[in-house]
Amino acid sequence: MRVAVLDDYQNVALRLADWSAVRRHAEITVFNDHLADTAAVVARLRPFEVVCVMRDARRLRGRSCSSCRT
Repeated sequence: MRVAVLDDYQNVALRLADWSAVRRHAEITVFNDHLADTAAVVARLRPFEVVCVMRDARRLRGRSCSSCRT
């Protein structure tokens, strides 16, 4: 399983929580930048089964999310 952590611009997600249980079952990838372009976000998330959103500013709409997995 692959987990994407989005918008961790302070690079703190993996330090502020215990991810050991997740790491036993998944590969975690942290993205420090913010992509505003919906198509770019969809392309970035396509390989992932799980998405963790760090910022309340990130809006994931059903149409965008359903485009990620094929």
